[in-house]
Amino acid sequence: MTRYLIDITRFISRIGRGKPTGIDRVEIAYLSELSARDPACLAVAKMGKDYVLLNAKDAVAGMSTLQNGRTLGRLGMRDFYRLKLPKEQRQARQYFRAVAIKTSPDPNSLFGGNALQGVEYVNVGHSNLTDLFLSAVSKAGCAKITAMVHDMIPLDFPEYTRDGITEQFQTRMQSLARHSDRIICNSADTEARVKHYFSTWGADPETVVAHLGVEPMQTPRNPRNAQPYFVCLGTIEPRKNHMLLLRIWENLAKSLPTDDVPGLHIIGRRGWNNEDVFAFLDTSPLMGKHIFEASDINDKELGKEIAQSAGLLFPSFAEGFGLPALEAAQMGVPVICSDLPVFREILGDGAAFLNVNDADIWAETIQSVAQKTKNGLDTTGLAPKLKSIPRWDSHFCHVFGDT
Repeated sequence: MTRYLIDITRFISRIGRGKPTGIDRVEIAYLSELSARDPACLAVAKMGKDYVLLNAKDAVAGMSTLQNGRTLGRLGMRDFYRLKLPKEQRQARQYFRAVAIKTSPDPNSLFGGNALQGVEYVNVGHSNLTDLFLSAVSKAGCAKITAMVHDMIPLDFPEYTRDGITEQFQTRMQSLARHSDRIICNSADTEARVKHYFSTWGADPETVVAHLGVEPMQTPRNPRNAQPYFVCLGTIEPRKNHMLLLRIWENLAKSLPTDDVPGLHIIGRRGWNNEDVFAFLDTSPLMGKHIFEASDINDKELGKEIAQSAGLLFPSFAEGFGLPALEAAQMGVPVICSDLPVFREILGDGAAFLNVNDADIWAETIQSVAQKTKNGLDTTGLAPKLKSIPRWDSHFCHVFGDT
């Protein structure tokens, strides 16, 4: 049986910061899977200046407590004054310190000797990708270093990242190129970008393409005919291209009778470098009338929002995967998205793939689907036609060689 060491730095760092995002959900899924595959599975995380090593089963127990709406532990003195962190995370840090096998500011000391002999280190959260840490893992006897790369967007599209992120991301990827044995890619498109950059750095690790698992949504498809609306789901950041939709809705409100203007439900936390979009959401008279913003809703509410919508809108300039599109596809909801290679890869036939720079074709398609929905006409022609929706069990079977 393979032994595992799973990195849960991102999981801990996101506690108290709202509903888990895409990468958060991936790390949580891997924590659950690897702890089930290996009863002696270990977990590691960096918390502030310290690294903690613990049994994965204790991390799973903590995760279960959080998912049941309870807090982890009490505030400890080590984190009491870290007021920039959410209180829930400071409490969680105390819990993880208490259950840790070992804590150290130095990863070499944390592992020591051959403590990881034959173990596979798995990192799917892009944390701890440094020469110091990865070298320590190797020196401790780790048999394989496996990491997931979700996208290479900071290198391909630096204009969509915050200041300093491109340089930081490149440093992490170069460390990964030097130390990794295998890279898990969430799409063939991501794999192509990984191979491109890694080859320029003189690295050629094994790669495996495994589409991310989509959690089943039990809500039946039930579009609202009287007041059709569309959903745009994801962090409000520049590359998601929310402004395209806001301008379209401005024009629809000017050119159509009020009752014919569909709704736009924007679901996602506010990100960065998007002041024009934030200003629109804060001041436009369309807000609360035709456009609605929700920053954090639970999975049941989200399933209902998508199931009752006229369609999902995904006008991104760049994506590494696109979970919301598959979540909509599994319910037979029309998907109107940018014409990106990754969307073609994961959605197959049926979705409307539109030029991201052509606002007119977006407006025409949105109006057409809204009108058909209002009249009770069939819109399934724009719902992706997939032979199967990727699930986590098939993902893990593929990644870990069960089939």
